[in-house]
Amino acid sequence: MTGELKEIIEIIKSPVFTSSVRIGILLILLGVDKITFTELLKSLDIPKSSLYYHLKILEENELIIIRDVITITRPRTIIQITPKGNSL
Repeated sequence: MTGELKEIIEIIKSPVFTSSVRIGILLILLGVDKITFTELLKSLDIPKSSLYYHLKILEENELIIIRDVITITRPRTIIQITPKGNSL
């Protein structure tokens, strides 16, 4: 087995890829680079608590960055893909 194939198998076995929701989040972020929590919530049509759970797993694996920003209207949570997440 080649080193590249072993690396692919390890990536697939990671907790990130055991959920279609997390895969969907990464695919969305690959297309837009960053998105608000609300926009992502509407796109995936899942409960807030579930989205938060999946985002935390992706953040712990350093695939996304979650940050809170203050806007003129209200605070917003921005989710952005990291270089590591982009390289998958």
